[in-house]
Amino acid sequence: MLIFSPKGIGAILSVAVAALTQPCAAQEQAKTTVTFLTAERPDTFAPAIALFERQHKNIHIEYQQVPFDNLSAQVAARIGSGDKDLDLYAVDVPRVTELASKSYLAPLEDERAKLENIAGDKAIQAVSYQGKIYAYPLWTSTQIMYFNRDLLNAAHIPFPSADPARRLTWQQLVGQAQQAQQAGAPWGFSFEQVDRYYQLLSLYISYGAGSGLKGNDALTADLTSGGWQQVSDWYRSLYIKHIAPRGVTPEQTPDLFGDGKVAFFVGGPWNIGRFNKVASLHYGVAPMPYFAGGSPSTPTDSWAVGINPHSAHAREAKLFAEFISIDPEGSYSTVINNPLPPVNNVAFKRYIGNLSTMDSKIGPISSIVSYELAHTAVSRPRTKGYVIFETIIDRAFSDIRNGADSKQTLERAQLRLNRSFARIK
Repeated sequence: MLIFSPKGIGAILSVAVAALTQPCAAQEQAKTTVTFLTAERPDTFAPAIALFERQHKNIHIEYQQVPFDNLSAQVAARIGSGDKDLDLYAVDVPRVTELASKSYLAPLEDERAKLENIAGDKAIQAVSYQGKIYAYPLWTSTQIMYFNRDLLNAAHIPFPSADPARRLTWQQLVGQAQQAQQAGAPWGFSFEQVDRYYQLLSLYISYGAGSGLKGNDALTADLTSGGWQQVSDWYRSLYIKHIAPRGVTPEQTPDLFGDGKVAFFVGGPWNIGRFNKVASLHYGVAPMPYFAGGSPSTPTDSWAVGINPHSAHAREAKLFAEFISIDPEGSYSTVINNPLPPVNNVAFKRYIGNLSTMDSKIGPISSIVSYELAHTAVSRPRTKGYVIFETIIDRAFSDIRNGADSKQTLERAQLRLNRSFARIK
């Protein structure tokens, strides 16, 4: 757990000093501590917390960080037991439905007018359950394709077009990735978030295979169609043919591209700052590929923030949540160190304006991001069973990447999911 906290008042040195410092001590004691649980790095929210605490001197934000894979369990354990000490927490947007259905999120319908004033309909719907708002939207996301100019030049591969209407197909990408390897690239291609449904859903949507869930409640697995098997076979082939690296985690893949070891890399715009720090890396950006005969599709959604319905400091927690979501300055401060597109309309314009300063160096990143968010973004399905679905499907993707038979792996995953879903229904 990582915690930001201001320094305490110094020790009392004398009766006279004590008398002088009593008002300060009283002020410190009067502070309300708001506990904020998230999986994000501390530096992500550090600017926002510092700015908020300067404006609200009687509120201290205690920042608690846990690994992403542990966040759901922490929330369930603490809120499920009625813990009043947890005040607000980061919410992965596809999980709003499940969390709200379990009463793990305080209703926020009274904030609708404020939120509708700064965010679009999709953002509001993403944090709603049964027509009511349960979280403050923070960010959205997209994916772009990075390419190593030096590796492509060495292989005599033309740089991919930045025009979304002329984006590469996945079939073309594989051929060019292999060509780059033949010219010396250690790896032809890599996804950033290997084995994660967030990253891979758009492949199945582009192919026309669907989300993997069906039914009005999205509580029936649909993983054994021909389309799902074919896309899974394609994913498996990237690793069987050694086009993409096995044995790496999503946290490690950006460094492979940054170190000049990958010709093509599909990842989020938050990597730009990291890549720009590598003086030897000459890279460009292009739209994410799609399957020939299918439709361009890109990942989207991101984090929101919700209030613990048992919070002992709900009023103060809402003040901080409003600041990082509704206030333009507060919203923008959350993306200074983690450049995800903010949902706040005013902050988003500022974000895109900053991205545009890099257009001349790496390509029209600002227009690519804007286009994909408006035209190709595919949200993950909303279901009460999302956490178990994501857990099981991500494990299946990992098995497939490591060489397991796609058909058998998907069949086993579907069986496990439908057994789990039956208990939810």
